[in-house]
Amino acid sequence: MDYTSIFGELTESIQARIDAASRYGKRIFDNAIYPEYLSWDTPSVGLNFEELLGRYNITMAAATVGDNSKEPELDTNGVSIIKNKVFNHAISRPLTINEYRNVLALLDSKKLTDRQMKRELTNILWGSVEEVVKSVQSKIDMIFLSALSNCGIFAFDETTNPEGGVRGEIDFNQPIHNMVTVNEVWDEDHIADIDPFSDIEELLNRAEEIVSVSKLLISPTKLGFLMRSPKMRQAVLGNDHSSGPLTLNTINNFMESNGLPPFVKIRRKCRVRTSTGYNTISPWKDANIVAVPEGKIGIIKNAYSNNELRPEPGVSYSNYGRIRISEWGVGETQGMNGAEYTKAESLSLPVITAIEGIFTLKTDTKTE
Repeated sequence: MDYTSIFGELTESIQARIDAASRYGKRIFDNAIYPEYLSWDTPSVGLNFEELLGRYNITMAAATVGDNSKEPELDTNGVSIIKNKVFNHAISRPLTINEYRNVLALLDSKKLTDRQMKRELTNILWGSVEEVVKSVQSKIDMIFLSALSNCGIFAFDETTNPEGGVRGEIDFNQPIHNMVTVNEVWDEDHIADIDPFSDIEELLNRAEEIVSVSKLLISPTKLGFLMRSPKMRQAVLGNDHSSGPLTLNTINNFMESNGLPPFVKIRRKCRVRTSTGYNTISPWKDANIVAVPEGKIGIIKNAYSNNELRPEPGVSYSNYGRIRISEWGVGETQGMNGAEYTKAESLSLPVITAIEGIFTLKTDTKTE
């Protein structure tokens, strides 16, 4: 194979490293949360959005337009935009000029052995791969965690998709019966009076009518509030020790001893690029505690990337699951200065198939 990249045949080492990790059951990029809860579906050549909506009981919210504005055409232009801009999560990263010069210096080095040079070049190459793959994983996590913690709804807006241009909501239609409100809003003004354990029991009683709950997913902020609640501390530690330290392990030991599912802290930050820089967002809705059943709760519908169906000469390809990685170089023959690019993309959508078994405690909404 003729490589356009200055890394040459070393680009093939990326797939070898991924395959080696897979054989030993290791996750190379381990900050993503979705692999614990979702499985990749078999890839398809086409990804028919309308079929996806009907088969998985998903609805797309209508756009709100001005009096003189044209509504989006969901069955033609709207579907095309959704498929190409939302489903195709993609990002590319060029080597910086300093990185590029370092690579050239390594290639020209007379002091390094071939083995040392390969190791250094592979580390540089792997750093670029890791960055773009994690970016795609971050977008999948964003969609999945936002929908899971927001009663099945994810919004494509200027916060979650500033560069994509797509606006609208995808609704996985979580049943209203699965949404539980609290006796008193969980806020600092009521922390001395609320009974969190009673609210959690109501959530679990509602859920146990349909599924066996495996975990209670909670944000770090809400968990901190729970630990400071006098009545929760009293329930876990008892009257004589309610002033003592309360940790997640202590709470979960208490839950386990009472035959109840443990709390699992969801800590995830996603960074998005805007026209002025970068913003960091937390996809998990802080106010909600979510009860989930055992095992996988959804799948990631996906299609083959264009370059899987029609690979280009001179480009090195590899796959991390269903995330496609491309590496190539450009130069004078393309009328450009020398540059190296690494790209990751995934034509996919996480789908919560077990949505009827997902239950949500809305701590910011009082039962009337």
